[in-house]
Amino acid sequence: MIKTILLFLLVFFLQSCGPFKGDIEKNLEEMDKIHGKCNNPYREFTRAQKKICEDKERAAGPDGKVDDPINLTKLIENYRNFREGNFSTSYGGGMSINRNLWGASLILLEQYPLDIVDAQGGFISTDWIIERESPNQRCLIKINITSEELVSSGVKVRLICEQKELDVWYQDGVTYAQEEKNLILKILEIADVLSTTEKLS
Repeated sequence: MIKTILLFLLVFFLQSCGPFKGDIEKNLEEMDKIHGKCNNPYREFTRAQKKICEDKERAAGPDGKVDDPINLTKLIENYRNFREGNFSTSYGGGMSINRNLWGASLILLEQYPLDIVDAQGGFISTDWIIERESPNQRCLIKINITSEELVSSGVKVRLICEQKELDVWYQDGVTYAQEEKNLILKILEIADVLSTTEKLS
């Protein structure tokens, strides 16, 4: 009896730590693609772990990856530049919109080429963004700040994508509601940090 138990434990140990481990992980990842990681019936989550998993999925960007946490030092530096007029000098001053939502939007889009930046109307549009891995798809991001208050309803985001067929670009007709929501949440998160920084300075 003891030998049977020991044999069972040895087999279990070898499966969990041995060469079979990689196959299990690989199979789980394949099933994640079908069901989604959080809803994969072959993964065991506690209720708290599942909630964390779902929160991470919601926080993921259009590429499905969760970005690095917000760098507070960089945000504060960007905010000081914004406050000292570096952004408003480049893009216009006398805004009748929430400065923190506006600043957060500029910070969020700083890695992309901007086509329209209208501080008076609270409107920003990127130029077409083309990823090297997907040369036949291009997207642009439009952000509209509509409020003088820092409120979630004060920012609207629209993501428009096109596909190229035979050297002609066509709108793909896809609605990117979740991606737009994720961008709004990111803007609100950055704006909240900017607002807190403003109160502390």
